[in-house]
Amino acid sequence: MKRRYAALLAIALATVLVLSGCDDDVKLDEGADGSTVALRAGDVLELTLGSNRTTGYAWEAVQVPDCLEQSGEPEYESKGMPGMMGAPGEETWRFTASEAGEGTLLLEYRRSWETEQDPAQTFEVEVNVE
Repeated sequence: MKRRYAALLAIALATVLVLSGCDDDVKLDEGADGSTVALRAGDVLELTLGSNRTTGYAWEAVQVPDCLEQSGEPEYESKGMPGMMGAPGEETWRFTASEAGEGTLLLEYRRSWETEQDPAQTFEVEVNVE
């Protein structure tokens, strides 16, 4: 009987360890600005930032280190009622850690036609990929 319980416990523990290693997404938001993030090759860095596209502002990736590859286009989700103008939302960006390396990921929040203006906001993290 003790062997059966020990075997069941070992299986349960192994399952927990395997499942805990399955989430390769590292999720960041505005609170991570100025921080350093450690990734392994193959991990996905998911970055969600506040945005309001109805005002013409959007996030732009202006510096992406060689160890990251952008995965698709950023997704925008409005947080207001459907059709509501001026409602804030969120942009979600995804980057895959492609190889070992390090560098700075820098995004700027700006209107695309205001090229001579400073960005309204910036987001920057140092990335280290093992």
